Amino acid sequence: MSNNLSAQFDKISDRAHAASDHLKTAADNTKERIVIDAQEAHDRAAAAADRLNNKVDAAGDKAESHWREVKEKWHTHVAAVGAKIDRKSAEVDAHRAENDAERAEGYALDAIDFALAAIDEAQAAVLDAVAARANAVALSS
Repeated sequence: MSNNLSAQFDKISDRAHAASDHLKTAADNTKERIVIDAQEAHDRAAAAADRLNNKVDAAGDKAESHWREVKEKWHTHVAAVGAKIDRKSAEVDAHRAENDAERAEGYALDAIDFALAAIDEAQAAVLDAVAARANAVALSS
């Protein structure tokens, strides 16, 4: 089981590297391509939120209320950001566009901070699971 947890944890790094590589080339793309890429990223984030929602729902009583709350807040947040971006994309005013860019950059930094915290939490959860498994094995011997 711990090998599976380790492999799942490695997906975080793989996904982060792929996203980083994609972001490094984004500046060379047309505005239209960047908008399409952003929408695709939002779609992936919404799909991930849905998958998390389904996992928590499937777990039923086993799911801790903390994770249920995080999931619900994340799902609401993803929907709100998507709606806000849809509204903002219709506006053309240069000053407003600059403010939107500043807010979007701030949001991106917050999302990165959240992801880094989530990685730390995931690492702690994996280590807790490995320790619990080792304890179970030791007690059954």
